[in-house]
Amino acid sequence: MVLDLRYEARDIDQNITSQAKIDQWFEIKTKGLTDLAKAQVKQRWGTMKKVLSAQDRLQKIVADILMDMETRDRLQSGHGNAMLVSGSIYSACRFFEMFQKAGLGGKCAIITSYKPSPADIKGEETGEGLTEKLRQYDIYRKMLAAHFDEPEDTAVNKVEQFEKDVKKRFIDEPGQMKLLIVVDKLLTGFDAPAATYLYIDKQMHNHGLFQAICRVNRLHSEDKEYGYIIVSVRRSTS
Repeated sequence: MVLDLRYEARDIDQNITSQAKIDQWFEIKTKGLTDLAKAQVKQRWGTMKKVLSAQDRLQKIVADILMDMETRDRLQSGHGNAMLVSGSIYSACRFFEMFQKAGLGGKCAIITSYKPSPADIKGEETGEGLTEKLRQYDIYRKMLAAHFDEPEDTAVNKVEQFEKDVKKRFIDEPGQMKLLIVVDKLLTGFDAPAATYLYIDKQMHNHGLFQAICRVNRLHSEDKEYGYIIVSVRRSTS
C-alpha cells in the first residue's frame, strides 16, 4: 500500500515575494516577541525582500524550501524530510553550499555520480576565479572532509562510505538529515519512508518522473498523509 500524492507547481519568483508568504514568515519569526522586536523583524524582512528580488533562481529555491522547513508539519517537526532533484551536479553543489550557509550544515548532503578526482580539474586553473569544475571539486571535498572530520586529501577517497552513512541517517533520523540533493542517483529503488517532499528543479519525463515521485509515497507514521511533489516553474525568457 502507498500514499496519495499532492502536486504543486511553484513560480519561485512570485512565491517567495508574495504577500501571503511574507505574512506567514512574519508570523513565525515574531511569535512571542514585543512590539518593538516585531517592528525590527518587519524592517529586516523589507531588506530581505529586496535581496531576494536580486538573487538568482537557485537562491530563491533555497529560500522557498527553507520556508517549508519552518512551516510544513513533518519538516518542521523532524518526522519527515525531503529530496531536491537538481538539473546538474554543479547546480547540486551550489544548492548544497547555499543550504550550508543558511543553517542546514550537517543536515543536508549531495549524493550524485560524481567522485572528485584531481584529473577532473586538470587545466582548469584560471585567473578569473573558480571555474564550475573547480568549484564543484572544492565543494565536494569540503563536504566529505566535514563529514569524516579529517583532511580533504584522505576524505575524498571515501565517497561510497559517505553515501552509505548519509542514506542511513536520511532513513533512520529524518530530523538530523533533512534534505538530500540528487541529480540521477536515488531516484529509483531507494526506499526512505520518512521522505515526504520531493522538490524538482529538473526537466523530467515519463518513466523517470514516475520513478522519482514514488520516492515520497511510502507509508510511514500516522502524521504522513500524503507525498508532496513540488516543481519549480521556469519562466519564459521570450
